Amino acid sequence: MTKKANPSSSKEAVLDAAELFFAVRGYTAVTLKHIADKLGIKQASLYYHFPLGKEDLYVEVMLRHLEHRHISLERLMSKAEPTLESCLLEVGVWLIQQPPLNGGRMIMSDLPELSSEKAAQLEAAIYRCAFAPIEALFIQYRHQLKERFQNDLGFIGGTFLSSLESLYTVRKYGSKTDEELVIDLIELLLRGAHSD
Repeated sequence: MTKKANPSSSKEAVLDAAELFFAVRGYTAVTLKHIADKLGIKQASLYYHFPLGKEDLYVEVMLRHLEHRHISLERLMSKAEPTLESCLLEVGVWLIQQPPLNGGRMIMSDLPELSSEKAAQLEAAIYRCAFAPIEALFIQYRHQLKERFQNDLGFIGGTFLSSLESLYTVRKYGSKTDEELVIDLIELLLRGAHSD
């Protein structure tokens, strides 16, 4: 059965369905047939919007997803109290309530399957939209960090983001609220678990 709709809403439906598949399974595990079946259309219909196929669909889906994430991160940080902990809490609670980006999988598994040009385009978008806003927070508040970490703020930002991706799963098995989990993560990251 094929569905008829206006071309722009059809493209949005394709992007939405593809985003769900790619977010969960990654680039290599998803076929155009999976997406077409989900939409109840023929696989060939996907080429109307994405004549170059799966790679272009994946790149457009991920660029759209990353841009939405970037806008949300900037909005959250601008409304938070002007402290590192407050900004990290706002961002952290929101992020663990979203499907994870799976940035590690994207970089290690998905990007190597793409053309070098498309991989570079996505890698730059991952940095700009997901990583750079968090790194910027640590740069802004670097004076609050131990001196030995002040020159490697990307490490701290990456650790925070990686830990949040893990919390997305951990939160399903514990009794803490999302806010409590993120507060504990911030405490662990900024002050450590070792008692003085």
